[in-house]
Amino acid sequence: MTWDVALHVALRAMTAALALAAFGYGVTRALNVRGDLFRRALRLIGTLLLLGFASLTALDAATVSLRGVAPENELLDWIWVALDALVPAFFLLLIESWRRRDQLEAQLAALSETDPLTGLPNRRGFVARALPAIAAAQRQGAACSVLMLDLDRFKAINDGFGHPAGDEVLRGVAATITEAVRAADVAGRLGGEEFALLLPGDDPMAAGHVADRLRALVADAVPHPAGDGTRVTLSAGVAGLDGATTLDAALAVADRALYAAKAAGRDRVVIG
Repeated sequence: MTWDVALHVALRAMTAALALAAFGYGVTRALNVRGDLFRRALRLIGTLLLLGFASLTALDAATVSLRGVAPENELLDWIWVALDALVPAFFLLLIESWRRRDQLEAQLAALSETDPLTGLPNRRGFVARALPAIAAAQRQGAACSVLMLDLDRFKAINDGFGHPAGDEVLRGVAATITEAVRAADVAGRLGGEEFALLLPGDDPMAAGHVADRLRALVADAVPHPAGDGTRVTLSAGVAGLDGATTLDAALAVADRALYAAKAAGRDRVVIG
């Protein structure tokens, strides 16, 4: 094989390899798109073009190798053959920019659904996670319940010891809830000192036991800023959720039960 044939085959093989790499990377990024079929389709079309480009350059390299004659006669011809490699290289950079955009969008979406103080889902994030969990439980014919949890006399903590102390209590409660619940359960901070918990597979009676356990855990594990033996307590309302009940309706029932628990003296659980 003469030097010019070897050089032509090497340049075409490099271009084909880059195009195949860009194709594989592009398919991965296209399949990672969620909820936007149009964007996924455009990315897949672009990757198919790369596959075609790789096939053509590989075919050209094989043809020149078999014939033993390079088509390039002048320096400009060689420059154009070398520049062909920039096409898949450009697509690789473009696909990398897709990855960074996807990553940024995912981070922004996570931030929009996360409470920055406790790390738990906020109201929006709680609903987004709870609805699929409810649907899955209903498909399996399993029971489902929601809890509304509210810290007792939390305003007194903020007013008496300052908001940083109140924030520390909220973080402690959130950590206690997170450690105590199962992987399938969905916890969230709905705002202020109010938390919500979805329990797929638990009927209201079982959910009431969970609420009692959480109440005891918070009292034992979360220190009160007074430091004099005063305990952090919470009240809870429980509601069942069946196929005829929406999440909002169940939360409303649990919220009324929560207020009944407050009215009954706090630090207790009421099943609605």
